[in-house]
Amino acid sequence: MEIDYLKNIKGLTAIGMNERGAKVYLALLKKINSTVSDLHKATGVKQNKLYEIVTNLMRDGYCIEKKIGKKRFFNAVDPKDVIGRALNRIEMTLKTGYELKEELALIYNSAEDVKELYESIDIIYGSDNLHNRYIEIMESSNKELFSLCRPPFAGVTEEKQKAQLTAYATFLKKGGMGRTIYEVNEDSPLIIFDILNEKSKKSGEFHIASKLPLKINIFDKEIVMIADKSSFTMDNELSMAVIKQRTSVEGYYALMEFLWTQSKTYDEWIVENKDFMERKLKEYADSLL
Repeated sequence: MEIDYLKNIKGLTAIGMNERGAKVYLALLKKINSTVSDLHKATGVKQNKLYEIVTNLMRDGYCIEKKIGKKRFFNAVDPKDVIGRALNRIEMTLKTGYELKEELALIYNSAEDVKELYESIDIIYGSDNLHNRYIEIMESSNKELFSLCRPPFAGVTEEKQKAQLTAYATFLKKGGMGRTIYEVNEDSPLIIFDILNEKSKKSGEFHIASKLPLKINIFDKEIVMIADKSSFTMDNELSMAVIKQRTSVEGYYALMEFLWTQSKTYDEWIVENKDFMERKLKEYADSLL
């Protein structure tokens, strides 16, 4: 009978034996009372490794040791017995696996809020992609835009700034209401002062705070677009999350309502910061020359 050696090796490894162990077990099947030297010649495995391998085979019930004087001999256990035990272990493992699968499925199916949150979050990378996504959501919104505006900014170019202001103006014409709190301080990008100057001439409410905890937009109380202080990726690309999960949206909205009450209206702020505003507008104009 011709024996397919490689097929037998694959079969033994499939039931949990490593390749070296499979080679040694096949060698033991071929020769009764094998010494470590015999096994080395039959398998090519180094002798110092063979002692570890046959010890593992004995532990798993694949072979037994016999001593004659000081010499050690090893013999394979009948494969009908040992493979039968291995198959029983596999059957028990499969049974446990199937039961575990059902139990874990119950846990997973009960976590509706977690699944809803996971399935309703998109991460957007790069200033251009963020600008385009903002415009897209803005154009589909009809009721309210509530924003906390602080660096970093996706629309930092004049072209992007105009596109965002145009989208906002269109939103207001549709009957939408806009509320924004801007973070304004000595370190704010100069373009923010130009934005404030332009928005002060249009309808829509906005407040000013010296510091904001995060950057966020909420559209129609349905979609959140958010970035925190660590909103840059490893390659220095700006990133934001777009969230459509109801509970999260409501939580962020409540926080923003609180911050709204703690911030100042533009009219209140400009009374105290008129000179500061004029200086920053001049610096911005000079930067464009």
